[in-house]
Amino acid sequence: PVYLFLLSVLPKSIFRRFPFRALAHLAGALEFVSILLLPVWEFGGWMGKLLLPRRGAKHPRLFAAREELKQIAAQSEHEGSLTAIERAMIHNVVDFWNVKVRDVMTPLSKVVALRPNASVREATELSASSGIDRLPVITPGGQATGLVNVLDILLEQNGEKPLSSYFRRIVTTTEEEPAHRIAQQLRAARLGLAAVRDAKKNLSGIVTLEDLIRRLVSSSEVRV
Repeated sequence: PVYLFLLSVLPKSIFRRFPFRALAHLAGALEFVSILLLPVWEFGGWMGKLLLPRRGAKHPRLFAAREELKQIAAQSEHEGSLTAIERAMIHNVVDFWNVKVRDVMTPLSKVVALRPNASVREATELSASSGIDRLPVITPGGQATGLVNVLDILLEQNGEKPLSSYFRRIVTTTEEEPAHRIAQQLRAARLGLAAVRDAKKNLSGIVTLEDLIRRLVSSSEVRV
């Protein structure tokens, strides 16, 4: 009990109470211990590879696994372990791997966008009237040059700056890109939307994280 308290409970309690202060005081000691134990870790890794050689990687049966998961979800609903909504959401997540960007994107004709020469006031007014806070910047020739997050303008509250100072880069994708992949890219880049190009490299629409989420939710509501 004393060993458990001193080496497990007490350190966790201290770090939860004073995480940054404790880390600052112990940073040097932790680095020294990591350097001191590095040979032990390297030796352990080498011994593990020697005693447990890698076997040839087998290709996972992803499609079969997904179908099995859907069957398990359906069976769980039948037994009462899952509700119809929960089962539908599981099916939609599994099926989402087959969804393309073209299936969820907003076509260019319906995109709410800014011109490169728009003013800060025009951006805030357009955001207020449309209820959209992330607006793509599209040239008259149909090129997406960036995006504006209106929250940046509102937080800074500096109306003298040109709108171009708030431009962010925009991610581009294709209509045939898997929807789950562009969702991962948007999350990694911390961006909310991407410009979509067709087979001829022309801008054909915009896809947002809201579009992707809406696909899952609306599909669940329809299937229930």
